[in-house]
Amino acid sequence: MRTSALVVLILAGLHAPAFAAEIDGKKDKVFVGYLYGAPRDVNYSLYTHLCHAFVTAGPDGVINKGRGAPSRELTTQAHRAGVKVLISLGGWGWDKQFAEIVSNPEAEARYVDGVVKMIDEFDYDGLDLDWEYPDTAKEVEGFERLTRTLRGRIDAIGKAKNRSMNLTMAAAANKGTLSWLKKDFLLENMDWVNVMTYDYAGAWSSNAGHNSPLFPSKKSPQSIETTMSYLLDERGIPADRLALGLPLYGRGFNVAKPYDSIKDLPDKRVVSLTYRQVADKENQGWKRSRDDETKAPWLTAPDGSMVVGYDDAESLRLKTEWAMSRGLRGVFFWQIAQDRMPDGGNPLQEAAHQAWEAGGGKKS
Repeated sequence: MRTSALVVLILAGLHAPAFAAEIDGKKDKVFVGYLYGAPRDVNYSLYTHLCHAFVTAGPDGVINKGRGAPSRELTTQAHRAGVKVLISLGGWGWDKQFAEIVSNPEAEARYVDGVVKMIDEFDYDGLDLDWEYPDTAKEVEGFERLTRTLRGRIDAIGKAKNRSMNLTMAAAANKGTLSWLKKDFLLENMDWVNVMTYDYAGAWSSNAGHNSPLFPSKKSPQSIETTMSYLLDERGIPADRLALGLPLYGRGFNVAKPYDSIKDLPDKRVVSLTYRQVADKENQGWKRSRDDETKAPWLTAPDGSMVVGYDDAESLRLKTEWAMSRGLRGVFFWQIAQDRMPDGGNPLQEAAHQAWEAGGGKKS
C-alpha cells in the first residue's frame, strides 16, 4: 500500500499545474531593488532580490541590445552575496511593443526564445514582467498567454539547474488598470506582484499632490492604503503575493504650497527629483514639513516657487512597518541608485531594511 500510495503521489505531482505558490516554497519575505542599467556600487547586503531593468524588444520579438542589461557581472556578484536577480522586461513606454509582439505568433515565439536564452546564459533567477499596461481584452489575452509560456520555460531552466525560479510583475496603483488582472491568473503564475504605489500625483493631476502618500487625506483621497485595501479586501489577493512599492524620488510642482491647484498654470511641467537631489535642496535652505494625514514629507522652496512631495527615512520606515503588519510579501524600491549619498550609504533603504527585519524579514 505504501508503494501504491507513493506512485499515486508521484503521478499527481507530474500532472499538477506548476503553481507559483508551490514553486516558491516557504514564501520568505522579500526586500527587492530595481537596478537600472549596469551594476555600480550596489549594497548587496540589503536585498533578497534585484530586478535588473530593462530588456526591451521590437514588435518583431527581436531583443534590443544595450542599456546595461543583461549582465553576467551582476548575476555573479549578486549570487556571491546570496541575492537572486530577475531580468525585468519592458518598462514604461513599451506597452505598444508588447501588444504587437503578442499579436503575432512568430514574434511571440521569437521573443520567448530570446528571453529564455538570456536567462539561461546570463544565469538569472527568473524574470519580472513590466508591461505597463495590458488594458484591453485582446492585450490581456496575449499577456496571460505570454506569461504562462514564460512560466513553463523558466521552470524548466530551474529544474535543470536544480533551483527555484521566480516570476513577478510590476502592477499599477490605480483600480482601473488593476481590474484587468485576474486573481486566479496571478495566483497560478506569479510568485508575487510588485505594486507600484507611487506616482499618485503628477502633471495629470489637478493639484500638487504627494507622490506616494501612505494614507489618504481630505485633499487627496488616493493612497497606498486605498490601493492595497482594494487588492487585499475587495479582490481577495493573498497578502503574501503582494510587495509594496517604495519610491526613492519625489515630484516637484511649480506652486507655493502642498495641494495648490495646477489647473491654470501656464507650465504644468512636473520635476522628478531623486532623494539625493532633495537632500541637496534641503541643505540649500529649502524647508521640510510633514503631512500628518498622509504621513509623508514635503519640501518647499525658499521663494515659494516649488513644492516637492517625496519620501525620507522616516516615511519609508513607516510604510515598511505598515507593509509587514499587513502580512505583505515585502517591499521593493524604484530605483536603488536614487538614495545613494556621497558617503556611499543608502539612508532610505537602510531605514526600510531595519523595519523589514523588525517585522520578520531576514535574508536566507
